[in-house]
Amino acid sequence: MTPRKSFLDVEVTYVIYPKDGTNKTQTDLIEKKLKDFADPSTIYVSQTRTVGINFWLATLPHKKADIIAVELAHEVASIYPHAPEDTSNLCHDAFDWTTTFRQILDGSSHGAADHLKFVCQQPGTSLDDLHGYWYDDADPIPGNGIPVYIVDTGATLDHREFDDIRGDIEWLHVGEDVGGGSARDDSGTDPTQQFTTAKAHGTSMLSLVTGRDVGVSKRVKPYLVRMPRRHIPTGTAGDRSGHPTNEDWLEAISKVNDHLITRSNEAKAIALLAFHIPRESFMRDGEDHSAGFDARMRYLLKDLICKGVLPITGSGNYLEKTTVDGFPANYGRSDYDPIPEVLVVRGVHVPSFELDSQTDFDRGLPHVFAPGSNIKCAEGNRAVWHQIEDKWDGVYRAAKGTSCAAAITAGLAAYFLRLVQVRHLNIDKSPLGLKNYIISDDLMWSRKPSKDGKPMPAIWNGVRFP
Repeated sequence: MTPRKSFLDVEVTYVIYPKDGTNKTQTDLIEKKLKDFADPSTIYVSQTRTVGINFWLATLPHKKADIIAVELAHEVASIYPHAPEDTSNLCHDAFDWTTTFRQILDGSSHGAADHLKFVCQQPGTSLDDLHGYWYDDADPIPGNGIPVYIVDTGATLDHREFDDIRGDIEWLHVGEDVGGGSARDDSGTDPTQQFTTAKAHGTSMLSLVTGRDVGVSKRVKPYLVRMPRRHIPTGTAGDRSGHPTNEDWLEAISKVNDHLITRSNEAKAIALLAFHIPRESFMRDGEDHSAGFDARMRYLLKDLICKGVLPITGSGNYLEKTTVDGFPANYGRSDYDPIPEVLVVRGVHVPSFELDSQTDFDRGLPHVFAPGSNIKCAEGNRAVWHQIEDKWDGVYRAAKGTSCAAAITAGLAAYFLRLVQVRHLNIDKSPLGLKNYIISDDLMWSRKPSKDGKPMPAIWNGVRFP
């Protein structure tokens, strides 16, 4: 009988973060140790072209990982089992990083959506006063040509919302789909488009940024940074959004770093990071192993900002919590050595203006509110389209979550940036200047106070209509 392995001899996939992925001396030491301890065929290096190494994945026995942690304590920021189930006392439940959707089978898109009326609702008016979407037509196409990087699940581009931008979209892929390859679709759906529960998150986000009918901007230059399809949705698990890993999200951001080469003091692009990774997802055996991921994401975001990018994210969808503790939202917290340019958004219901997701007022979050509940957006799951007769070019659904609020604000940021480019808006042109304008007292106004009486200043595009 073969003796049973002790826990320390069990081999699992570990993730290893360097303290400084741009320091070749450090990374060479880590790589040498990994090759000594692991089968080279099991080692994956998240190597970028311009910003060093993000992390490694390697199959290691637990005892060898412990040795690396001790011997390379000055070089390694974090080393831990990649999957929570590979720890000795599993206590971590799967989480959903995305917006929560409530599906509607609506094939029409008549009239301005309520969230667009909200964006142009000037102080002293009600949504009922508005009968369309008003914006400054210094450029008749709001957001025209502004690069927007959407780090998400891709998109189903044959939806009618994308008729005007389909030919302008460029793709950046992260990893390979389960089974191989990198499809140009929405990785949150199943490839066969059979299951109506599959969540096409990226499709909805793209539509809110720049969709023909529901987008705040109308013809931005979209770059879809597509997460890999790590899981094939089924009839019972189709809403699990493709199961990207924490490291997938980090590697996705670094794809944008590599795509942008030149530095810029002026804002040149928007990055929509409509995801929220809670710190608890880094817990292994009761210990927090987020340090390496945290430091690396901070580095990547600062590098993007130096290249003229304004990062926009949501505060998270955890209604039962009174504090925000997840990534990338933490970089907007006043007590977290904040990155000043990161813009964190929270949602309110339209048209009731009630809160729909968490706040952390004591630590400065969110920076601004935006429509985040009862939001009409594109449905990217063709299995749903096929339930409606003659609807082969896309249907719509209602959505709820800070992802929606972040996407709508990203569309607004692109709109303002275009006005700056055509010299119709005179503001500080840096990413921080653009953020500060969006959250300035000249624009933000509270449609309704929170239940405890605190104001909830929300976005406005500044247009005063007749």
